[in-house]
Amino acid sequence: METIKSKKNINKESLLEERRKKLAKWKQKKAQFDAEKENQISRNNIVTNSIESKQTVEKVTERQEQVKEKLRKRKNELKRPDESTSVKPSKKKSKRNKRKERISFDFSDDDEAKIGSAFLPKEDPPKVLANDYDKDPLDEFMTSLKAEEVSTSKPSYERGDILDVEDQLVDLEAVDDENIGDGTDSPNIAKIAKLKAKKRVKQIYYSPEELEPFQKNFYIESEVISSMTETEVEELRLSLDNIKIKGTGCPKPVTKWSQLGLSTDTMTLITEKLRFESLTPIQSQALPAIMSGRDVIGISKTGSGKTISYLLPLLRQVKAQRPLSKHETGPLGLILAPTRELALQIHEEVRKFTGAEALIRSVCCTGGSEMKKQITDLKRGAEIVVATPGRFIDILTLNDGKLLSTKRITFVIMDEADRLFDLGFEPQITQIMKTVRPDKQCVLFSATFPNKLRSFAVRVLRSPISITINSKGLVNENVKQKFKICNSDDEKFDNLVQIVHGRAEFFNEILTEADGESSDFEEADAKAIIFVSSQQICDFISKKLQNAGIITCAIHAGKPYQERLMNLEKFKREKNSVLLCTEVLSRGLNVPEVSLVIIYNAVKTFAQYVHTTGRTARGSRSGTAITLLLPDELSGAYILSKAMRDDELSSSDPSQAKELQEMSAKFESGMKKGKFRLSKGFGGKGLENIKNKREEAQDKDRELRKGDKKNDEAENKINNLQEEQASESEPSTPIPKLKYELFKEPSTDNSVIFYAKVHINDLPQIVRWEATKNTTLLFIKHETGCSITNKGKFYPEGKEPENDTDEPKLYLLIEGQDERDIQLSIELLEQKVKEGVIKAASLSLKSTKY
Repeated sequence: METIKSKKNINKESLLEERRKKLAKWKQKKAQFDAEKENQISRNNIVTNSIESKQTVEKVTERQEQVKEKLRKRKNELKRPDESTSVKPSKKKSKRNKRKERISFDFSDDDEAKIGSAFLPKEDPPKVLANDYDKDPLDEFMTSLKAEEVSTSKPSYERGDILDVEDQLVDLEAVDDENIGDGTDSPNIAKIAKLKAKKRVKQIYYSPEELEPFQKNFYIESEVISSMTETEVEELRLSLDNIKIKGTGCPKPVTKWSQLGLSTDTMTLITEKLRFESLTPIQSQALPAIMSGRDVIGISKTGSGKTISYLLPLLRQVKAQRPLSKHETGPLGLILAPTRELALQIHEEVRKFTGAEALIRSVCCTGGSEMKKQITDLKRGAEIVVATPGRFIDILTLNDGKLLSTKRITFVIMDEADRLFDLGFEPQITQIMKTVRPDKQCVLFSATFPNKLRSFAVRVLRSPISITINSKGLVNENVKQKFKICNSDDEKFDNLVQIVHGRAEFFNEILTEADGESSDFEEADAKAIIFVSSQQICDFISKKLQNAGIITCAIHAGKPYQERLMNLEKFKREKNSVLLCTEVLSRGLNVPEVSLVIIYNAVKTFAQYVHTTGRTARGSRSGTAITLLLPDELSGAYILSKAMRDDELSSSDPSQAKELQEMSAKFESGMKKGKFRLSKGFGGKGLENIKNKREEAQDKDRELRKGDKKNDEAENKINNLQEEQASESEPSTPIPKLKYELFKEPSTDNSVIFYAKVHINDLPQIVRWEATKNTTLLFIKHETGCSITNKGKFYPEGKEPENDTDEPKLYLLIEGQDERDIQLSIELLEQKVKEGVIKAASLSLKSTKY
């Protein structure tokens, strides 16, 4: 017992000795402060009124008495530990006494303010004040007034007042990283460090058993898309602003909203309310890729329709999952944006598709807005959260991470990812991703793809598909594109001669842009290539140019190999030579001296145009590509308008540029209606005109053999045989319009059910077969969501059901929730029947031997 008491006495003596040292240090600093204060007062020559000084002294005296009373209480508290040492306290009591001892030496905030913060140095204040009452009362009072002014003028941050999960007020100070290290207040630094430690997000490790399975793949490729060949897909991607794909297993791009299998409500919103008539290039490729469940990196400029590209798959996946239970806050989908403005914009787009009172709820969590409301909304439950990374981490760390759970997040989207990394959000995003389940679907959209973003994508995304939209990179940037629209073939040829004779002008223009000074065309080697569409035109133009005094080296597949080889060597060897060729040399020909390419006949595909113009500007050189168009060459105008840059169009003749845009718009409108097809030129709907094409070919052959009567007789017999066989395979009459009846009936839940009966019993056999095929019915179900089934039985011509108990004539029953869906189903059915009949007719024609 004595040893314990002695140890306690020693500890107390050491504590008192330490406090005496601190008190002496504090007195020394106070004396220095008083001396500086007196000097300042003497310099300012403060003269006070006698009445005011009297009032001041009275106030100071009252304040001084209050201070003395406080000091007496402190001294009494200091004496209590010595008196209590004689009693043997219990363990709990000793701990409580120790806590009281620690507290008893500290002043409260009120005491500090009353004594005056000016008397307290910025280091540790003294725990015990000696009986030092030699202070100047006026100085003390003035100092306390200043301290009160400072404390009252300190701003209050509304950001700090939030409610935690138990609805208790929590004091969170808005602390930024840049405030650390400014040397203003050491306790503040400790508070900041403590706050930053609280905001660290811990990585969550999920076991496969605790994760709910979810569906990723919602995309079913339509027959129109699946029937496209690889060449057609490549052409389509080139026409859609030169889409470039990296990664394996990327779906083919779509061209219509109906090919995505969206619900009727979504289709109505997109086409009627939002008026999105066609898909943008990023939407055409990204939507099927994301809806297939793949991780996607989409690189496209701002304003290109990226938001819809990830919102539609996100909403589809959220709807397919189990709804949030009563005690779940969500979310199921997370969208991260770099700025609060972009986050709010995305949130508004989400609300357009979900509605104000829809089952899918969205919450926008950004800095600068009231966190209390955001927490309240999150506690009610939210399927989608749109947030900035910093605020989302704030919410994740509230109440020890119990406010929000990331366990059910299955879809993560990072919009404007390059901007996220430019602003330094990589650590926050990495922390967030560590809390999300590993089998999530992740989509990343960006305007550029720097190396830093590339390394992050490799860590976070699983086997991603990279989709890059780069319309302005379609043609080599060193190629200057020009065009000329001619009214006739003669005018077109005259322009060709003029361009070839004036090559020196284009050559000097290129050199001036590259080097800043012109050169002598005769001394330099500036070759030119003229591309034509066929062998016959190549020979014809070669003769006409020769008559105009222009010698060319002509090459096409119809010439002997040795002649082609000699002409090519001649073109390479001679200076300023001209090569006239077909598309056979549009790929692989590498002659660096070529400074001018002339496309005499309009190209039919984007790939052909890219490769043709690529014969100039080889390596680091520059070149010019000129296209000569006729008013009816609409496909060439469309390709040219897509490939030319804005500055090239603006520098062209305004009337010519306007005409080019009109031709392009006409072709684009025709493609939407099915009249034109880019890879086939003006072929119409292909097989639909097969009979007309055959007749045209026969007319040409008949004209060539007009003088021979025997040949005419033989030809007539062949033609008659062809017509008889064609009449057997092709329908003699046009495909009839489907006859149907539309009905509506009320259902048990006070809604209305629409259905239609499409009568197909009396249609031609081939039409009836196409209408009842499983592929046709599945296609209509997928596109419209309507139910379509076969009813009744087939009755041959002249037979009818004998009585009411007999099955009715064969018909299709289409059922749906909306009359528009029924109408759309019937239209699609007519279209599929028509396509099937034409296809069957063409196959029978191909198999016929004459």
